[in-house]
This record gives sequence, structure tokens and C-alpha cells, in this order.
Amino acid sequence: MDFTFFLLPLSVIQDGKKAADDDGNFLELGSSKIYRLHIIGSVYTMETNEETGSGYLVVDDTFSSILVHFQKQSFQSIENVNKGDFIEVLGTIDVYNDSITLSLNNLAPISLSRYCYNKIQSIVNLGVINGRKL
Repeated sequence: MDFTFFLLPLSVIQDGKKAADDDGNFLELGSSKIYRLHIIGSVYTMETNEETGSGYLVVDDTFSSILVHFQKQSFQSIENVNKGDFIEVLGTIDVYNDSITLSLNNLAPISLSRYCYNKIQSIVNLGVINGRKL
């Protein structure tokens, strides 16, 4: 089964098998190919280059972290994001130096209650990927 959008804990993402095919880079978990991810976490650090309109965020979910890079077309979506903010990110899987990173597609600030709800949902989704219903 192939997923283009899935909310999972970051620690599981970093342990997944990295691969690529004609559709792009993907994360293989069990029999699932995941090309795009929906993640949640807090902004641990961020770096922007206003000249090029690019940069990166490091998103942390208390168990692991992931680098999310962005180009000019996504630059405006991070203008109101600060270190420590809770955010939801939709990104395309990218592999750099054998590490999984995300190319930013969409970003939204979220409340603490939304963060907690999504954290629970990511654990439920992990059960689905592993073939168990939670």
C-alpha cells in the first residue's frame, strides 16, 4: 500500500528504510511506501536566508527530530513561526547524507491541544502501518 500523506512519530520515521523509485524518494515501513509526511512538533531551531528565500527548520517531537528545508515558494509560510512554536508540517520525503529530511509543502502553527490530539493519532497510525488496530 502506498501513502502520500501520513502522520507518524518522528522516531519511527528516522528508523524507516529509505528508498527511491520513479515517483521520488520514499520511506518504507512494512509493506507501505510513504512519499509525503504529515508531522507535528515544536520548532527547535530555524535558519533563513532572505536573499535566496530558502532555509530550514528542525522540528522536534520530544523523542526525535527532523530537518525540514524550504525554498522560495514556501518562504512566506514560515514568516510567523518562532523557535518553540508547535507546528504541523506536510512535506515530501527527501534523503540527504543517508538521513531522512522533508521538503516543505505546507506549514501551520497549532495549539497545545491540537498537538496532543495529533500525537495520539500518530501512534494510532503506527499501529495501522504495523497491521494492528489500536
